[in-house]
Amino acid sequence: MNEVAPSVHPDLARHQASMQPRIYTLEGSIHCAYAYSVVNCTLIEGDESCILVDTMTGMDNAEVVAAEFRKITDKPIRTIIYTHFHADHVSGAAAFVSPDDVAAGKVDIVGQRDLVRHVARDVGLIAPILGRRAMYQFGMRLPIGEEGTVGAGLGPPQRPGRRSFIAPTVTFDEAYSGQTGGIRYEVHLIPSETEDQCAVWLPDLKVLLSADAVYESFPNVYALRGTRFRDPMAWARGLDRLKEFGADILVPHHGRPVEGADRIAALLTDYRDAVQYVHDQTLRHMNKGYAPDEIADIVTMPEHLRDHPWLGEYYGSYKHAIPAIYAGYLGWYEGDPVALDPTPRAERASRFVEMMGGRGTVAERAREALDGGDVQWAAELATLLVRAERTDGNARSLKAEALRRWAYGRKNATWRNWGLTAALELEGELDMPGGGMVLGSPEQVRGFPLAQIMNVMTVRLMAEDCRDTHLRVAFETTDSGESCALEIRRGVCQFHDAPPPGCDATARFDREFLLDWVFGRAGFEEAIGDERVSVEGEAAAVAEFLTKFEPFNRVEEIAIAAR
Repeated sequence: MNEVAPSVHPDLARHQASMQPRIYTLEGSIHCAYAYSVVNCTLIEGDESCILVDTMTGMDNAEVVAAEFRKITDKPIRTIIYTHFHADHVSGAAAFVSPDDVAAGKVDIVGQRDLVRHVARDVGLIAPILGRRAMYQFGMRLPIGEEGTVGAGLGPPQRPGRRSFIAPTVTFDEAYSGQTGGIRYEVHLIPSETEDQCAVWLPDLKVLLSADAVYESFPNVYALRGTRFRDPMAWARGLDRLKEFGADILVPHHGRPVEGADRIAALLTDYRDAVQYVHDQTLRHMNKGYAPDEIADIVTMPEHLRDHPWLGEYYGSYKHAIPAIYAGYLGWYEGDPVALDPTPRAERASRFVEMMGGRGTVAERAREALDGGDVQWAAELATLLVRAERTDGNARSLKAEALRRWAYGRKNATWRNWGLTAALELEGELDMPGGGMVLGSPEQVRGFPLAQIMNVMTVRLMAEDCRDTHLRVAFETTDSGESCALEIRRGVCQFHDAPPPGCDATARFDREFLLDWVFGRAGFEEAIGDERVSVEGEAAAVAEFLTKFEPFNRVEEIAIAAR
């Protein structure tokens, strides 16, 4: 590979350099920890106790912030509020409060009713691929600096470290109000970046904590790591709802606090207009029959939004939002039937390469494009070579060089991180051999309900091994009183949130065994023998049943760019 001189887009460099860790203290009692990680968290100090809103990306940075907060006050935290389910907001609670105090009712954790379900989906049903892709989006395996990641676009470099999770003890649907340490607070469901996104309103202080509804970048209408459809108009309506509070102070959890009712109203107006503009212009051109890539080349933002200090394309981007909006309304199919049953990608790439004069000619043209500064075309040509023959080291190196050159010129931090990480993958230098842990860390899984853990089994069924199998097994925890069941029915595994009549067997165990089994420290057959698991019905049915699933702790090699 030719040496590529590292560099950082000057706008991105300035944007990231401004993110220096500090505690913003507002109204004398509201302490926002900014830039200690990719996300903020906020301590609200009351008379005798405190409220904590969000808990950082993991235990390592949460412990740092907890120590900073203790320099300010020794008042205990009696309420934690999760604004939404994203891991960077819910993974450090144990650094601030004792899990035993939560279990004893000394600390309330408030969260929207669906939060745990969303957490378990992301670190369960789609954990391997989502975890792998998050490594690319945030550049978690890149060195920090100009040759690697300079940040996430809305915060400093993402290094979550150890993660924990304590489930909410108080849940609500639309709104919740309470009082801690003499501080009145309200939590309002404001769907925007996520379906469960919540804002925290302090009515006596006129302070609004807006979570991820607004941050110092164009919003991530689509996250490259992979997300469900983020409805832009739901987001715009959420921003309208935030305006209605008439806040004097706005505290976002990706960005710096904003003071002044007029400044806040203007910011929220511009932010919602940017979201609606991309939405409306995408639909306008969809309705003329344009495809997503064509629309992305057509739509440009008005100058007052394009140049807005909170709307730079450092995290979100118009170009990667537009295809998601298109798919959110119409799905993936653009309308040309040639895409319905296409020639397999490796075969198609091989045919293209042959028609273009063979591998040598295509490689030569890619090198010419690269040396001439056309890095996009060079990467596209090299991609044909890699798809036609994934083990070709020269083709992989060529594509890696093209992606590295491309990435160094990107203003968008997630594009940069992805390009540089993909280059490492192509070169065989990416320090992550597997696909990612199923169900997250033991500290996270400890807080998940049995039902959320067992539901993940449905997508780990080895269907090819059970075309003629019909078995129903119930699972019960002896210490927490939870129960559910799984039914294998000729290649499909159905989850039952309550065991149906007529199960072939019921397996009973405590939560500690559940964790040992999930993380490969214990097996059912052995545990039945030493009585850690008791079985009502046929023990052999349980053993046979479990052979039909891939183990939780098995991870596969996942290729992203080298395919």
